[in-house]
Amino acid sequence: MGYGGYITLVNGSPYDWTLTGQHSYQMSTWNWPTINAGKSNKVYVEWGTRGSIGDDAGEAYYQLSGTSNTFEIQAKYASKFHLYVTLNGMATETNAKGAVIDEGFRHNAAVNWILSADESGAFWSNSAPPVDWMQQSLGSLGNRTLKHICMPGSHDAGMSSYSPGTIGANFENTQAQYLNIYNQLLLGSRYFDLRPVVSDGVFVSGHYSELDGLWVGGNGEPMSDIIAQINQFTSQYHELIIINLSHTLDTDNNYVDLSQAQWNQLFTQLQGLNGRILNANAGNSDFSNKVLNDFISNGPAVLIIAQLPSGISLGNFANQGIFSQTNFPVFDSYSNSNSAATMEADQLQKLASNRNVVADSGSRKDTFHLLSWTLTQQAEDVLNPDRAIMNLAVTVYDDLFSKAYNAFTPQSFPNVLYMDAYGIRDKSVVIPFDKPASVPTYPDVYALAMAVNNGIAARNSYVTSGT
Repeated sequence: MGYGGYITLVNGSPYDWTLTGQHSYQMSTWNWPTINAGKSNKVYVEWGTRGSIGDDAGEAYYQLSGTSNTFEIQAKYASKFHLYVTLNGMATETNAKGAVIDEGFRHNAAVNWILSADESGAFWSNSAPPVDWMQQSLGSLGNRTLKHICMPGSHDAGMSSYSPGTIGANFENTQAQYLNIYNQLLLGSRYFDLRPVVSDGVFVSGHYSELDGLWVGGNGEPMSDIIAQINQFTSQYHELIIINLSHTLDTDNNYVDLSQAQWNQLFTQLQGLNGRILNANAGNSDFSNKVLNDFISNGPAVLIIAQLPSGISLGNFANQGIFSQTNFPVFDSYSNSNSAATMEADQLQKLASNRNVVADSGSRKDTFHLLSWTLTQQAEDVLNPDRAIMNLAVTVYDDLFSKAYNAFTPQSFPNVLYMDAYGIRDKSVVIPFDKPASVPTYPDVYALAMAVNNGIAARNSYVTSGT
């Protein structure tokens, strides 16, 4: 019996990855498949545990079919088990030819090797992908509409901290994000679910639910901090940031909806965001029909969408860079399940049923689509710290790169990979359950979004035509 785990090979290039050879010594399992263009394969690797484990080793050699580009996967033991990718016959935009990339190893879990090629033939990987990935991809994505672009997104994005709220709330059942907004941005997230509430007279991010007539929840980052973090990012990088405002409440006044005056106060505070899209004649225009170049060819852009309750209007703020749900329709349907199998099947079925990106207008279904890759706590989870929101999130992380990616097609792919605990893949809520533990962060999700754009959506001529 060996010590096993996985490496998921995500092919976002137009070339099959052909296995040209493999060799191993003392590895219990070392079998490598060809990886077809636009597909991924979760490969099981098992180390031998007899003899000298320091001698365990393996090599698998790949060539990108029809090209001279090659890379190698290696298994070595150096105080710990590690898998490596060596670019012995190719380079990426951020990795030189000959670079050795340490993928690490996770027992009974996966590490990822993601490699994609854009329309110019440039290669990108999950090893040091560019922070300004949209800007760096304008050659391929600039003339695509937002409906035809995939990006990462953060669910309950402002809940990267926890300030005590109601009885029954704690950080385990209220905090949804490990990283603050600025660091989510640095790791590639571009769609943000913000839920402003009034608490002690100021606007903060909130995460509240009504259970049997009682409100339960707490607060996260202040809106003033979020605005400052977004402004810090846009002063450094010229990216598109989409902010969706919803679930607004007045926690100082029995959790009622915000009044028009309070919405106006929120809109006034949001005027502090730099890079807002100022459009005096938006009307009923659908911004998801605009191409990426319309937003960021000359600088950063922040698109603010407010999900307005009945009786609330934008008023003059409609000319100040704040828009309503009419201006950015989305398909947003979460699964409301704590079961990975149930959620994944539900989300992939909804994607298949509601996305058909084709030229024929009679058959086309191309509403901007959120793939809600999130698990929702149920009653039995709320007081179990091991079933914390962020812990549930990482249990479905690996399947995004294998099960989900393989379900995407050139005609049916999501616009947002929508996640809790964005940027982490390991449990952060552990004993003594008093605060999130320190865990590593990873850029893999935005490298995956780049692979969707480069390796899946790019095979749809209707998408690449920019119509």
